[in-house]
Amino acid sequence: MFQSSLKEAQAFQDFYLPKTGSYYRDNRNYSYDFKNKRNTTSLLSPYIRYRLLSEEDIIKKTLSINSFSKTEKFIQEIYWRTYWKGWLEHRPDVYDDYLMQRNELLKNLSNTTNYKKTIEGETYLPFFNDWVKKLKKDGYLHNHIRMWFASIWIFTLELPWQLGANFFMENLLDGDPASNTLSWRWVAGIQTKGKHYLARKNNIIKYGNVDINENIKLNEHAVCLEENKSYFAKDLDFHNSETDDLDSILIPTDDLNFVLNNKFQFKNIFSGIPFNDYNDHKFTQKVKDHLKSITISNFRDNDLYKDFETTIEFEEYYKTFTDWINKRNIKKIGLPYVTKGNWKNIYKKLILENPSVNFVYLHRKYDMDAWKFANKGFFNFKKHIPELISKL
Repeated sequence: MFQSSLKEAQAFQDFYLPKTGSYYRDNRNYSYDFKNKRNTTSLLSPYIRYRLLSEEDIIKKTLSINSFSKTEKFIQEIYWRTYWKGWLEHRPDVYDDYLMQRNELLKNLSNTTNYKKTIEGETYLPFFNDWVKKLKKDGYLHNHIRMWFASIWIFTLELPWQLGANFFMENLLDGDPASNTLSWRWVAGIQTKGKHYLARKNNIIKYGNVDINENIKLNEHAVCLEENKSYFAKDLDFHNSETDDLDSILIPTDDLNFVLNNKFQFKNIFSGIPFNDYNDHKFTQKVKDHLKSITISNFRDNDLYKDFETTIEFEEYYKTFTDWINKRNIKKIGLPYVTKGNWKNIYKKLILENPSVNFVYLHRKYDMDAWKFANKGFFNFKKHIPELISKL
């Protein structure tokens, strides 16, 4: 379904951004546009997730085509991704607790018949089984299907939300620790306490073009899940590090185009990923191949990087990184700030193994501007979107 290249990402962008006005508003809840035989949404998320295309560039290009009043809904969805990331940075324990709970559940439930049948697409719900198979085949599901899927997983099949979130992360090409974890919590009713999402047959039939047997029942009257722990927002410290004489940068796969959106002048670039340490989930080979392909394409197919000396490594990441430092006698390296997920631990290991290097954290202005409003609910965040756009 995806070619995992910069060329494809740009083609999706050029094709869809003119449709982010009335077409997106009127069709986005449908899982597919059967009349025109195309997807109702942009399919950009597997690229935005790793910032092969950045949120700020997508927003600016969208507004160069249509006004904010016409594209407000589309732009809000872009900012949802930004909001979720900021919200989780304010409350990092939420993700740590999810991983801990998931690990305990996998120990106890990984061999249960109900769970095993569900992840193999062998439930009594044919349309749900089709979603499972599509997710595994394509690494992607329409957002409305994801909501139905999560609700049925939790309230009809009565499986733990943590295992559903884990299943998504293992298979989604756009799987994001913040968006995925917090969306599953929202469906369950514990993200916004007392508010959950219930999948309803009529809604699925209408927007998913699914024929559901009248004998199939979904739990459309379930009550919200509950959790005993409360999470409180911590302040975020975006101190600006010393960037004088900074000519070398490490590019993580979480922020592939950091250089494009910032004004630093770099001579040396190191990128790639240590897959052995990219392991908070058992990612499928499809996900790993996607990551590898877009990383290579980012530097190979973007003219921006033709004047840079770029090293990309996947097999012996840490050794090659140290050799890269020693060969060029590098004393200072920029590290783009990374959010919750694997890269924080990868950074820790890089810093520990290379004590002679001064690692300097670099922050995107886009993130700094937005995340200060992400410590509360989205509706509080949403009122600041016009102000955030004016700063792009």
